[in-house]
Amino acid sequence: MPESTATPQQPPTPAPWPDGVIARYLTVAGAPVDLTDRTEESYWRYDTACGGCPHKDSFLSVEPARRDAQAHAERCRALPRPEDAR
Repeated sequence: MPESTATPQQPPTPAPWPDGVIARYLTVAGAPVDLTDRTEESYWRYDTACGGCPHKDSFLSVEPARRDAQAHAERCRALPRPEDAR
């Protein structure tokens, strides 16, 4: 059997996360769901936002925000929005 001359493919380098993003989950279709810590003295300190659909929410503490982001990522089938549309 001839030896393969194909070079192995390297995964793409991920883009840096936006400021304040403390966790990122991927939807079924690959759109990011970001968990952001506002780090300011605000009633709603943590935000979740999907990069594929209009889903957004705000939370008082980090654990409910993590659960929301993870649950949304597991079921959302929206494709990632192009960067210029955000």
